Amino acid sequence: NHQAVFKKMVDQLTDSNLSQSNLFNIASVVERNRALINVINIFSFGFIILISLIAAANVFNTISTNIHLRKREFAMLKTVGMTPKGFKKMMTYESVLYGLKGLLYGLPVAIGVTYLIYLAMSNGIDFEFFIPWYSLIIAIGSVFIVVFSTSAYGMNKIRQDNPIDALKSENT
Repeated sequence: NHQAVFKKMVDQLTDSNLSQSNLFNIASVVERNRALINVINIFSFGFIILISLIAAANVFNTISTNIHLRKREFAMLKTVGMTPKGFKKMMTYESVLYGLKGLLYGLPVAIGVTYLIYLAMSNGIDFEFFIPWYSLIIAIGSVFIVVFSTSAYGMNKIRQDNPIDALKSENT
């Protein structure tokens, strides 16, 4: 127990009429720093999760709205002979393009921001810049999971619609 040892040392120095000014409880400082880092990590991960959920909701809304607005186009394709397999293939290619386009813009920006953070932190500390590949792989996987699940949701909604009703109705 570092606190008991520290108190005992302070008592012994006081009893001996010696100065305690150079006596520090390093273990207590380390304990406080760990608690502070823990709080920072919790808030950082909470913020990252919140931003990720907002981004996923934005992607979901954009793609599902896009699919909804193209309901007449899809109905036209179905009536001229597009098979469900062909429709699924078309939507899969479209989803891949959505994901690749987002990654094409997002990954260079993410690496650039990572480098700027490295420059800001490396003023007094000597360490090399590295690209967090594990985090990038998670981000890439998450992008495709969100895009494909949103497209699957939209395709399911379109699949349930009657093509003739969709052709009759205006875009609403």
